[in-house]
Amino acid sequence: MTDKVLLCSFPKSGSNWVRYCIEYFSGRPTPGSERKLLVHQGEPIIDRTHFLDKRDRPLLRAHCAGRAETAEEPGHRVFARRWLKQLKKEWEIRHLVRSRRVLLLVRNPFDLYVRVRALRPQALAGFASNIAIFDRCRREKLLVYYEDLLRGTAEIGRILAFIGVPHDLARFDLETHRRRSLELYARGPDAPQTADDPLDFGRHARRLDPASREALRQYLLERLGPALYHRYLARYDASARPAETAAE
Repeated sequence: MTDKVLLCSFPKSGSNWVRYCIEYFSGRPTPGSERKLLVHQGEPIIDRTHFLDKRDRPLLRAHCAGRAETAEEPGHRVFARRWLKQLKKEWEIRHLVRSRRVLLLVRNPFDLYVRVRALRPQALAGFASNIAIFDRCRREKLLVYYEDLLRGTAEIGRILAFIGVPHDLARFDLETHRRRSLELYARGPDAPQTADDPLDFGRHARRLDPASREALRQYLLERLGPALYHRYLARYDASARPAETAAE
């Protein structure tokens, strides 16, 4: 059984910066097939996924503009195969909940909706599942918000300590390394969209029309239930305050 920390971040949630910091201080690579960062050789120091429930990946592809793949519709001829696959996925999630140390990176879902070019709230099914499964995890776990991560080095320190990476943040020039991280990100298939002002949180969400915002809010409330929604996402929803959040 692996004891590596599992970094989970829904697409476009800021994992590139997390990976950069881990590689810089550890000297070991992090998983990333499309983007190689600072360290290219050796055994990865962490595991990484966008979806704790892999069944949500096709929903992102099916409900976003410009995605080539569509969600498979069940049919009678494939029912048995789909049923067995469903059982396997359920077992994998139960095993993950019992055995893995998980680092969950969460970003404003209203920003994400625009950033991934979602057409319908179902595109963020994996975002909701990540939170729900993380909440069930029984081993050590760490929740980090993208917005807090970019405000300074405190969250970087928490992440490195959680993984067990020695670090000295006093000599870590935040702006220099942030620029370097963005340069490496730009070499991949998707360019950064907030490089000119990384602290302009909500930039994408401001382009979201009120009807789409409310539809996404209702979808996440239904998927998570009010308790989890308020615990993890109240900071992004003015109508949900005051409420206790997971960061408190």
